[in-house]
Amino acid sequence: MRRPLEVIAIGCLIGIAPAHADNIDFHATANGSVATTDNANGTPTGQAGRDADVFSDVRPGFIVTYNAPRMIHELLSEVDFLYHLASAKPSVTFRGSWKAYFVPSPRTEQTFDLEGSIGQLNNLDASASPADDPTLVRPLGRTDTKNAAASEAGTWVASEFSRLSQRGVVRYTTTDDNMFSVHTESFEVGGGISFDRQFRYNTLLLELGASFLRLERLDPMMVQMGDRLDRQLNPRAVVVWQHDYNQKWSSNFDGGVVYVNPLWTDPYNPTDDRKGAFFPVFGGLVAYTDVWGRATATARRQVTPNLFIAQNTVSDSLNITAAMPLTLFDKDARRRDPKVVGIGTVGVDRTQLIDPSTGGLEGRFFVARVDVGVGWSPRPGQTFGLRYEFQYQVGDQVAEMIVPSFFRNTFYFTFALRYPEEVQVRVPRRGNSVRSDRKDLSPIGAEPVIVDPTEFLNGGGGDR
Repeated sequence: MRRPLEVIAIGCLIGIAPAHADNIDFHATANGSVATTDNANGTPTGQAGRDADVFSDVRPGFIVTYNAPRMIHELLSEVDFLYHLASAKPSVTFRGSWKAYFVPSPRTEQTFDLEGSIGQLNNLDASASPADDPTLVRPLGRTDTKNAAASEAGTWVASEFSRLSQRGVVRYTTTDDNMFSVHTESFEVGGGISFDRQFRYNTLLLELGASFLRLERLDPMMVQMGDRLDRQLNPRAVVVWQHDYNQKWSSNFDGGVVYVNPLWTDPYNPTDDRKGAFFPVFGGLVAYTDVWGRATATARRQVTPNLFIAQNTVSDSLNITAAMPLTLFDKDARRRDPKVVGIGTVGVDRTQLIDPSTGGLEGRFFVARVDVGVGWSPRPGQTFGLRYEFQYQVGDQVAEMIVPSFFRNTFYFTFALRYPEEVQVRVPRRGNSVRSDRKDLSPIGAEPVIVDPTEFLNGGGGDR
């Protein structure tokens, strides 16, 4: 039960063993919410038992940071207690993460990230931000889960206008649905290399990569189409074009292909004749980046495994996300850290399951999510907010055998407290830039210049 968190703790201790006390900062945190919903148990559409409820989410934890001339470490841990009146006992989840940033030389940088959690997966996920993935298909109700993930990324500046990068990721997830005796175990390991060339207002990037998947589902009651074991090796190639129109507006367009290649025989279905297939992937993004906020509109088709349901999928999505200071309530917000920020996401998605036997698509989920909120930070380390979330998920006959349809409305009051208030240093965000000039990324070792919705709702913001 504790293995993922032990790995994180060991990794952190190894990384900061030489640390001196004056380089270490410790912060206690207390985050949570009080909310009301009209579908506490995620009851499928059309079934009896759709009950309204009031619930509370409390997450005590801590943050430890360590700063040295060529490295930054950040350790976070929390316990999530989710209480709601419709259940006999609370859902409890333990979470931990370790991030590290290294500068081995003036032309190279390296990041590492470890995280793990043990507890219950519940769509009443009050710890999520309005900016989180809005359209991920997830099991309903109370499901026991274990998660562990590790990633690393490195960059070498080859010249003034070119860079060579590499990245790797490992993820492991298990779920247990005690009601229907369905157990899933999913594993993914992958990596890639990329080369990008920057011009005056444009950047061109070529990425080559591959991933190995092991997706197992044990379904003795035949609730989700029976037992299955899929193993796949999926190479991919993608070309990306980034363009800056001015200091605030930019766009990203990408296109490529993924080859889904089944490996070996499924021991639960030994007579299946498995076939590989090519799937195109592409997307576009328009971004607005200001001093204290950002907004993006994204349309994308991607091939990605859903480790919660142990199935490889093709996803077509459209998402709009914004995090902006509300100057109506805070007229000086553009001259210092904003006190009042509006954060929201609207997203729709069509997720199709990849049939490893035919290489075709079967089963369709349609998912929609609206999540909007307002955060008020009277001073650093204190944030209070109001949030509304609408979730809708529906599938065809095949998809509903895996996850039933449902919808839910939820209203939250949230809080995030941190002591001591000031965080002297944080691991900078160095990836996923939406601008060719990369000016939307965090300065090394500093608090983010651009509002990060998750960080703001977890106690950022306020005067400095």
